Amino acid sequence: MEKKYLKHSLRAGCVLLFLTVLTLNCSCGVKRPQVKAESGFNTEDEVLAQEEPQEEETAEIQGVPVRQAVDGKICSYFTGEWIEEELGTKRPLAIMLNNTAAALPMSGISQASVIYECPVEGRITRWMGIFEDWKDLSRIGSVRSCRLYYLHFAQEFDAVYAHFGQASYAKEALNSGDFDVLSGATKGIDSPATAMYDRISRPGKATEHTLYAFPDGIQKDIDKKGFDMEMPEDYTGKFRFAETGETADYEGYPEATVLKPGGDGGKNGFGGVKAKFEYNPEDRKYYRYTYGNPHVDELTGEQLAVTNVIFQYCDGNVLDAKDYLHFATQSQGNRCTVFTNGKQIEGYWSNPGELGTPARYYDENDQEITLNTGTTFICIIWKDYAEDVVIQ
Repeated sequence: MEKKYLKHSLRAGCVLLFLTVLTLNCSCGVKRPQVKAESGFNTEDEVLAQEEPQEEETAEIQGVPVRQAVDGKICSYFTGEWIEEELGTKRPLAIMLNNTAAALPMSGISQASVIYECPVEGRITRWMGIFEDWKDLSRIGSVRSCRLYYLHFAQEFDAVYAHFGQASYAKEALNSGDFDVLSGATKGIDSPATAMYDRISRPGKATEHTLYAFPDGIQKDIDKKGFDMEMPEDYTGKFRFAETGETADYEGYPEATVLKPGGDGGKNGFGGVKAKFEYNPEDRKYYRYTYGNPHVDELTGEQLAVTNVIFQYCDGNVLDAKDYLHFATQSQGNRCTVFTNGKQIEGYWSNPGELGTPARYYDENDQEITLNTGTTFICIIWKDYAEDVVIQ
């Protein structure tokens, strides 16, 4: 699909630092907005189009450097790390993942560059992994169904979106041809992906928890659908990362080493799965717990650990008596809290453009927040239940 981004957004760049070729980190960023505005919420349209930028702003952003490959490697838009150019110039895969207790453990999650966790009906959560490097995995899953806001979040990465099943509210968008999707062959889907999904035997697991995506089939379905897998030249990026070889330490900011987006049983969804992150200062990673247990990748046997955690507060509402939810994926100033290097940075997030404009994160002084290089975990928190959150 053709992408349109805000004219005053900067093209994301990874500034080339002339250090040794062994350095595997980089700095990525775009210009921050000049004005902090109030957020809006429109269930149908997400957010109204904004006014055109001033000419001097447009001229100012044209001199920002863009990513450059060095010795076959390029800076990842999504982790800030140097990766193979073949990977870094290709669109990622966004795939829905099953987070119910009966379905765990997940397979392949430790390979994701970015992870989203959002509330769904029943006051539990579901995950979506953004995968740059997925072809060498034996499987990814188990795979679950689409909710419309996940499809919208996936557009911030220009990702191909994969799912099996969907809420009725998402069918029109999935069948519209406006999004590159790999939909499972379920009722209501016009053009399903037929090669990538299959079930495996999981003793003690219900059939609904046995469906996985397999890389060979993923590629076959991508080829069959003819998706253009090159990242678009006008992609603006989403994160700002620390400079090569440096750490964003945020000295003087509050320490935060235990993060509970749903507290000890709150109603925002995260309490239902007992979500928790614990910070380990030795490796500067946040270790994830779900339902009171370490969240383990079935393929590696290791607990999921990430470099950055973002609590992104969103306007939301209940769509019907079945408790289907919807969240606004665009904002001009809703709150966020960023956790990196054991510190807590309060701020807001903003992407006041058309659907697909990547959200970016700013501190209380309107400065773009710098993440440390590595995986980022984004918890979408219902603003109405912000009091559920516990930070220690």
